[in-house]
Amino acid sequence: MLGAAMTDQTDTRDRVIKLESDLRHLTDSVESMSTKVTAMHDLLQQARGARWLILTAAALGGFVSAKLAAFMPWLTFTPR
Repeated sequence: MLGAAMTDQTDTRDRVIKLESDLRHLTDSVESMSTKVTAMHDLLQQARGARWLILTAAALGGFVSAKLAAFMPWLTFTPR
C-alpha cells in the first residue's frame, strides 16, 4: 500500500514538473511572437506615407495604360 501511495505522489509530481516546463516554453514562444508582431507593426507604421505614394502611382499607371490602349489601333502600321 505504501508503494502505491508513493507512485501516485511521484506521478503527480512528474506531471506538475512537465506542466511547468510546458508553461515556460509557451511563455517564451508568446514573448517571441509579441516581439515579432511589434516589429511588423512598427514597420507598417513607417510605411504609412509610402502607401499613398504607391496608390497614386498605381492609379496614374492605370490611367496612362488605359489612354494608350485607346490609341493602339492608330499606332499599328499594318494595312487594314
